[in-house]
Amino acid sequence: MSALIASIRKETLLLIRDWHALLVLFLMPSLFIVIMSLALQEQLGEQPALQLSGWLQDNNNSRASDKFIAELDRQQHLSFTKTNSGQMELSTKEQLFALTLTADFDAALEDPSRTPGMTLRFAPELAQHDRLLINAVVQDAFAHFNTTEIAESLGYDRAYAEQQLMHVGFIQAEAAADGQDEHPNAVQQSVPAWLIFAMFFIAIPISTTVIQERQQRTLTRLRTFGVSMGIIYSAKLVPYFLINQLQLILMLALGAFLLPLLGADGLSLRVQLPALFAIGCATSAMALALASLIAALARTLEQATAISGAINILLAAIGGIMIPTFVMPPLMQTLAQMSPMNWALEGFLAVLVRGGSWADIAGPCTRLLVGALILWLISTALITRGKHDV
Repeated sequence: MSALIASIRKETLLLIRDWHALLVLFLMPSLFIVIMSLALQEQLGEQPALQLSGWLQDNNNSRASDKFIAELDRQQHLSFTKTNSGQMELSTKEQLFALTLTADFDAALEDPSRTPGMTLRFAPELAQHDRLLINAVVQDAFAHFNTTEIAESLGYDRAYAEQQLMHVGFIQAEAAADGQDEHPNAVQQSVPAWLIFAMFFIAIPISTTVIQERQQRTLTRLRTFGVSMGIIYSAKLVPYFLINQLQLILMLALGAFLLPLLGADGLSLRVQLPALFAIGCATSAMALALASLIAALARTLEQATAISGAINILLAAIGGIMIPTFVMPPLMQTLAQMSPMNWALEGFLAVLVRGGSWADIAGPCTRLLVGALILWLISTALITRGKHDV
């Protein structure tokens, strides 16, 4: 036990003195979180409702046309500028369309085949998808108006008619449970993503430290004191596990307190904190196991740095760290599930975005811990069989 404590103290002192590694482990993810949160704020934040502007001219001025115009005003995708002028210039820079209610609007309600009730013109250069959207919104508004008019003529009040329309013709969007959205915003995506990347990046200082001690014969001298290789390698991981937890706390604090001051959305920590730290510990276990395997395989500092960097970047690229998985095509989303970084990210998002509890992170935590155990057994086997020089 005393040998383990002494080894942990030695590794802690070495880590504290290596300020280059500490800068990489803390400054790098902090900068990535700030930059990516601000850069993706507009793309992943709440988007304002699309509004296409156009002219609206009422040549009927009847009770029916007034009610139809009131229905149009309730539509969220179109904004109207009312005019009585016959000159309505159209362009994609200003007014995109012109909707005119004809003088025969009332008559068209009785017999649409006899005369048109309205005309709709578009700017010549307006894209086809915008034309289809405008036309669909106008038709929906008219369908709602006409159906309620018919229902009222049959003796039903307007409230009842609108209630029936909700069942047959219109869909009401419902908020996700507990007010949580399906997809994360920029901060909810960036904070756990780059935190995970930083946790796995710990493979570089661990593997390079092991190789330096191997080259300097430090491990051989420790073996002469009767210290087993299991204790030596276990002692190396304890300080880095604590570093991972400190990374977790600092990155969460950065998202919750600093980013709102910079104009980004704040990271809400009103979640299941025990579940959040559980997925953090499972992520750290996987990162440390991967670092142990790289340390056991690499022969030189250059190999350790290259292998660690390449593996981390590859796992981050396919795992949803650099690009959110929900914007990936289906094939890439399937491929992402092979990355342990994706397992960790799904666990963090389950807590931070969907307000998940222990049950919601059981799957990601299990995959991470089982993966960590497999990698740890492989690295231990390599060490025990003497695949490296001590």
